[in-house]
Amino acid sequence: MDKLNTNWLEFHEKMKFRLVLHLLYFFAGLMSIVTVVNLSNEHFSATPNFLAVGMCVLGLIVIYWTKNYRLVGAICSILTFFIVSGAFLWLHATHYLTPMWMIVNIMFTFFVLGKKWGIPILVAHFLVLFYYLIYLHERNIVAVESFSGNDVTTFILEYSIVGFAIAYILNLYILTTNYSRVELIENNQKLSNQNKLISKQNSEMEVMLREIHHRVKNNLQIITSLLRLQANNMNGENSSSYQEAIDRVTAMAIIHEKMYQSGSLSKFDLEKYLKSLVDSLLLNYAIGKKPAVLIRVEVVDMKSKSIVPLALLINELLLNSLKHAFSEQENPEISISLLESDEHKSDRFFLHYSDNGSWMDDSVASFGTEIIQAMSEQLEGTFELDTSGLGTKYVFDLANLS
Repeated sequence: MDKLNTNWLEFHEKMKFRLVLHLLYFFAGLMSIVTVVNLSNEHFSATPNFLAVGMCVLGLIVIYWTKNYRLVGAICSILTFFIVSGAFLWLHATHYLTPMWMIVNIMFTFFVLGKKWGIPILVAHFLVLFYYLIYLHERNIVAVESFSGNDVTTFILEYSIVGFAIAYILNLYILTTNYSRVELIENNQKLSNQNKLISKQNSEMEVMLREIHHRVKNNLQIITSLLRLQANNMNGENSSSYQEAIDRVTAMAIIHEKMYQSGSLSKFDLEKYLKSLVDSLLLNYAIGKKPAVLIRVEVVDMKSKSIVPLALLINELLLNSLKHAFSEQENPEISISLLESDEHKSDRFFLHYSDNGSWMDDSVASFGTEIIQAMSEQLEGTFELDTSGLGTKYVFDLANLS
């Protein structure tokens, strides 16, 4: 896109440089002829033409020395304004041609320097014109004598020069406009083709990612099956340890299953995932009464890098509650809330976890505590644990890693 913009700007700069250089050559040559013709004309002063030739020569010197067409354009625009204004205010003539030169200068200034220069030059020219029409025009009309054949020749020459200048400026304006239109069409076509290519690549990537999630889920299920076979040959505490490992692997497998089933891989349904995780764990742990699990998710955009450690963290919290909290609780409850941070809505979030169980002081396994600590650190977060009242309450301040 930057290359396309560069080409467009280079073409416009080239057209403006070309306009300035060609008009300087053109006016320097033809205005010299008009100056010579007006030397013997009693009705027309050769002074404005002579000044115009001098201005063109000065402009040519500056443009060859600096290669700065904008500088030359500004010099010529200002000097032309003063030459035209001087003709209006001090030459006793009918000024049929002077307004035409005014129009040429306005068009030149707008094309080369833009509206920031063009509008002030336009306003200044018309103020001088209005002053002339109000205070000087009638007096000049009365004072001017009848035209001679030489006067007509001067008119034809200057009108031809003015006509050529206007035609040339408009021609370059049309060229730049057409170039811009063609460039716009081509750029839009290129962008459309690029968008189609990107869309196709995204679709292919989406399919590939879905396949990856599907295969990872299948592999994790195979690992789970192997762990279950191994657990069947164990008794007591060893079998329980295998079941915990199975639950942790299952927590990750459910993530990939939901990713595979999701309509958009970029939008992971966290609430739906947590419900699936709870259902899976409740099937594996037989307790007196199934707890009521309240899930509240306000985090709109959970980044993919945070999903797995968050899942393992919540899985560990649920395991601890199901294994140790509800042996004597008639109405077990678990609450999980994911809330956005007020200060850092997209970067951080809060996890509130609580149950109403009756805990023993040494009931939480040290390995489970280590996992909670490790997952919190992986999410660049901290947590507070409150066991002073009934049950356990955790408040985690975690990063939403991109």
